[in-house]
Amino acid sequence: MLNVCSLTARATPLPHCCACSVDGLSFINGIGMMTAQERKDFRRVQASRETWKKRAVRRGEDRRRFRERRNEVDRSRQGWRDRALAAEHRVAQLEVENHQLQNALTRAPEPSTLDNTHFF
Repeated sequence: MLNVCSLTARATPLPHCCACSVDGLSFINGIGMMTAQERKDFRRVQASRETWKKRAVRRGEDRRRFRERRNEVDRSRQGWRDRALAAEHRVAQLEVENHQLQNALTRAPEPSTLDNTHFF
């Protein structure tokens, strides 16, 4: 049997000399065998990696969701700001118009009193 880790052929592989992955299968010591502790460590690392990946994906989704929400709030604020400015402008116009009408009313001559007692 040829050991991947050594340059010479041996019947028994050298312990803990090589770790490589082929098509998703892990080969430790040049053959497809792992010790119990290596399997335990491998599973722990894989679980840790999966947890990290899930957290990273969730953070990305949260970031996207927060960015979309912020844009939505900014659009809403801008709409309310535009409406408030338009209302202020309209109030100013109405105040000017009211002032003009008040001045026109005071400048108009008082109507004369008619003696219409003989009319009826």
